[in-house]
Amino acid sequence: MTVKKLLLAAALSVLTASTAYAADESDPPPPPPPRFQPWQQVWQCNDIRVTVTGCDPYSVEYDLGGTIWGGARFTVVKGQLFFNGRPCLAYGPVGY
Repeated sequence: MTVKKLLLAAALSVLTASTAYAADESDPPPPPPPRFQPWQQVWQCNDIRVTVTGCDPYSVEYDLGGTIWGGARFTVVKGQLFFNGRPCLAYGPVGY
């Protein structure tokens, strides 16, 4: 008698699991990932203007305008741009 109850319980659990799986198949598909949006940031670093542009998901372009005397080192720390250790002023994100 105990073996029959175990077999019945096992059969019911398989049926319940297959019913739950069938319900998941009828759910709508997940939404597609968001499309890439081109972006641009403009920074002023003393007399140098830095324009950072994301044209596609795999590349970033940097355009430097102004005069650079000697060495120039640009660093990004937590979203803040630094030029030779001094913070730059962000003009904010610019859309296309």
